[in-house]
Amino acid sequence: MTDRRIPRRAALRGIGASLALPLLDRMQAAPTAAPLRSVFIYIPNGVILKAWTPAQTGTDFALPPSLAPLEPVRRHVTVVSGLDRTYVSGTGVHAQCGSCWLTSSPPTEALDGGFPTNVSLDQAIARKTGAETALPSIELSTNNHPDNKETRYFESISWLAPGYAANVEKDPRAAFARLFEAKPGDAASRRLLDSVLEEARALRAGLGAGDREKLDEYLESVRSVERRIEFAEKAAARRDKAAVPAPPSMPDDRGAYIRLMMDLIALAFEQDLTRVATLVIDPERWDSPRTYHGVLDKPEDHHGLTHANSQEAVEKLVKIDAFHVRQFAYFVERLARAKEGDRSLLDSCAAVMGSGLGDGSVHSYKDLPLLIAGSANGALKTGRHVAAPAGTPVANAWLALLKIHGVEKERFADSTGPLKEILA
Repeated sequence: MTDRRIPRRAALRGIGASLALPLLDRMQAAPTAAPLRSVFIYIPNGVILKAWTPAQTGTDFALPPSLAPLEPVRRHVTVVSGLDRTYVSGTGVHAQCGSCWLTSSPPTEALDGGFPTNVSLDQAIARKTGAETALPSIELSTNNHPDNKETRYFESISWLAPGYAANVEKDPRAAFARLFEAKPGDAASRRLLDSVLEEARALRAGLGAGDREKLDEYLESVRSVERRIEFAEKAAARRDKAAVPAPPSMPDDRGAYIRLMMDLIALAFEQDLTRVATLVIDPERWDSPRTYHGVLDKPEDHHGLTHANSQEAVEKLVKIDAFHVRQFAYFVERLARAKEGDRSLLDSCAAVMGSGLGDGSVHSYKDLPLLIAGSANGALKTGRHVAAPAGTPVANAWLALLKIHGVEKERFADSTGPLKEILA
């Protein structure tokens, strides 16, 4: 067989759509290291710290109840505790903890009507990597509350500049269309793979067995995401029109909605469409009841539970925390299954999940929960619990992540130096 190499940036193209190829053995020589990707996933209203924070540090630690879902992927995850942020008086405690999670600016940088938003960490990274991808960054949210009554500061974690929040996409169908360059609802969007199938078959015929299997798995993963969106759309169409409907194409099941958005991020990374992503699981302080399918037997107000001051409320919150961690564990497994050359997609990632509050019941900005998965091409340690010294700014972790992306800064926000304990 003639050894015809395939360009790394090659894509299958059809009517109004394009689909970048995964890294195949037949492609031109790849770089020594895969592109570094980062994703930041936000959970609101803090956590129950006593059920979240491991009692032991280092690699030999027991997973507490809220982190138990990490067991299958614990070797890939570092738990960081003890990180703080300074609250700037004059704005709401919930509005600031979400909007300033990735900015972490000190009180002297309250440049946005009292809010220290500034440029967020994800956008600082995107300025470095964005010129190399089709999309500098993607910003997603799984907030499908129909009664949006709060301002952008309660659900915006990505900021282009002080006062300028990046627009978030909540609709999986629209996000899918944006990634694959097709308009929502058109023929190319509804059946993306049908428009490129013939080209894929022609390409497949010239591949070795390993590459054929990899291409088939990849195309099926894209089709699987599309099918799940279509199922959600059909379910939405069947709802009673007299009721207040959820936005179309958003799954009713809470976990399915979150996982679907996570799959879209994984696909975007797999195709190298972007190297930076954010996902807001829910906004801060929203008092609308939320259904946590398979976890609680009726809808609950997450924010209200944090202030209920009862053992029953604490037990429910621990279950919700574990539910969020379970979705994160799914995402870590998803990235670990995706192969990029002889390594996994997770190996080139820094996948972060955390909150801008520690103890939500007292609006504490101390001991912020933080999980970091992936070794970021060997730059990060994994499989350990790092307890930062008292008073360590969360911005120290952000500065460390900036540095592994090649962004040379002596400081980021109110950092005092990179958090060396997470660096390899």
